[in-house]
Parts: sequence; C-alpha cells; structure tokens
Amino acid sequence: MQYTVTRANNPAAMQAFMQMPRMVYRDGKIPPATAGGANWMRFMPLANPTLQHVRFANFVALEGVQPVGRITASYDLLNPRPEEGFWGSFECVERPEVARLLLDAAAGWLKKQGKTVMIGPATLNTNQQVGLLIEGFEYEPQEEIPYNPPYYKELLAESGLEKLHDLECFKWRLPDELPPKLRDATAPPGLTVRPVNYRAVNNEARIIMEINNRSMSGIWGFIPMTIEEASGFLQSLAARVPPDLFLIFEMGGEPAGMFLSIPIRRPGPDGNDGVIRLAIGGVVPEFQHRGIHWVVLREFYERCRKLGYTSGEASQVAESNDVVKRKVIKPLFGGKVIKLYRVYKRDIG
Repeated sequence: MQYTVTRANNPAAMQAFMQMPRMVYRDGKIPPATAGGANWMRFMPLANPTLQHVRFANFVALEGVQPVGRITASYDLLNPRPEEGFWGSFECVERPEVARLLLDAAAGWLKKQGKTVMIGPATLNTNQQVGLLIEGFEYEPQEEIPYNPPYYKELLAESGLEKLHDLECFKWRLPDELPPKLRDATAPPGLTVRPVNYRAVNNEARIIMEINNRSMSGIWGFIPMTIEEASGFLQSLAARVPPDLFLIFEMGGEPAGMFLSIPIRRPGPDGNDGVIRLAIGGVVPEFQHRGIHWVVLREFYERCRKLGYTSGEASQVAESNDVVKRKVIKPLFGGKVIKLYRVYKRDIG
C-alpha cells in the first residue's frame, strides 16, 4: 500500500482530517469528545481561547484520496516544561504503518520547533483531552473524555512509544449514610461553601483561574490556565452543570478551592437516578491539610442526594497523585480502577 502524509492546511485536506472519525467508528457511534462541532471548533482561534498560546499543525494520512489517519502536533507557550511537544486528535485505521507515518510526521514538526520530547495523546495540551483508553471499553464514551478503539494500544506499541504516565478512573456510589470522615468533619472558622454563580462570569472566572493555577501546580502535566480559558470553560458548563455540582469554597472571603462534577446522565422522570463524573477538585496550598476537603465532600454528597445523583466515577486521577488516592479515593470509593488511560512519550531530540 502507498500512503502519503500531508499537512491539513487547506480546505480539502482539513475536510479529510475531519472525516477520519467516521472512517474509524463505522457503526455511527462517534464518541462525543470527537464528534461534530467539538471536532471543528477546537481548531478555531475565535472559539478556542487555548489557541492564544498553543501552536499546532494538523496532518492527514491518505491512501490515494481516501483518508486513513490523522494527527495533530502542538506545543504550548505557557508550558513550564518548554522541551515538551504534544500529539493528539489521533485517529487511524488498523494499520501499524499508517500510525508510524503519522507519529513520525508529528515528531518531525515538533523537532523543527525545538522540542526534544513528544507526549500524547493530548489534544493541544494537557489541559484538554489526555490519554489513550487501554482498559474499560465496556463503559459508554463521555463528553470531554477520550475514547478510542482497543486496537490503538497495539498501534502505539508497534510505533515504539513508551509509557510515560497512567490516569485512573474510579467507581463512585453515593452511600445510604455519610461515611464517618464526612459526618464528623468540622468546618474551620471562616470556611464558606457555595455554588458557582454563572451570572457573574468575570468574577467567577478569575476565582477559578486562581484556584486552578495554585492548587494544580504540583500535579503531573500542569499548564496554567488563562482568564480567557477560565471564562470559556465556565460558559461551556452553564447549560449542562447545575450550580450545586460546581462548588466554590472560600476561607475568610479568599478563594480556597473548588469541586466540579459533570452529569453523565440526568435523573429521569421514570425514577432512574442520575450519574455524574467527579471531574475537578483542588485546594490552594495554604489551606491544604486542614480537613477542608471532608467538609466540602459532605456538602457535595448532600447536594447529590437532593438532586438525585447517586453514582458515577472519579475520572483521570494521575497515578502519581498519592495524596488524593490515599486520603480521598481509597476511604470513600474503595480504590477500584474501572478505566485506565495511558500517556506515551518519545524522545525526539
């Protein structure tokens, strides 16, 4: 077979790039994170504020005129690890030679930009969709969470990539009674917990950016969030996340942390309970180790019960995040991994 890999930098090539999910997911069930408008808009500067500080190149693999694969190479000007470049938006038919050509094209472009290591899959940067699903294919794909065919793992292994990091997802169920750690938690003086205010976008975006950048700076893959990204993020949640599932907590009026859960399935009129994804949780350094998280989690549990959300998952916890796994995941969720995502690397220096 003769394959060519070209830059998707004209309308025809970009159309082929966008068609690739249909070639891979032929049953019509394109994962939400890959489908439709989200597929296009992430590459539109006016729609995606991340592109203010990300540089990228899209590539498409063709067999004749038929698209058989695609990939994006990117790097982030705000990345505190300037040697890193990323590959993502990867879709490929089940042919190892096509995967190798795509990864080589991404590596070659990144090397020309001065990068010495290529990490992925990561859509534009590590604040977006990250990781290749390698365990947990029995669960339904979700918005903003990667999903891929099982054979991708073999494609990457045959392309010479090495494991860099794993991200773990844990099963969660709302207990009939509060666990003792939550029931007995005492709020420190000055702590307030409130739902996010979607009507005050500018103020809330500033708070979210501050909490994110201060609480996540020690977490694997951290890249700071901009105020434009925080504002866009907040507005994207307004129509689908009830305020009671996005909690902001403050100490003496100062931002102390946040806890966000995103509905996977809303409670139904037929009596079906709601399902959620525990997506983001963080406490700024000066308020860590004071038991605040137990108070906030109690508040979260009570609001979930009121809204009818009784189960879900805690998603994409870095395998190196021992503090969260030891202090929260194991005592509350039992520590059972239900999905596993892998991040790979290749030295390109």
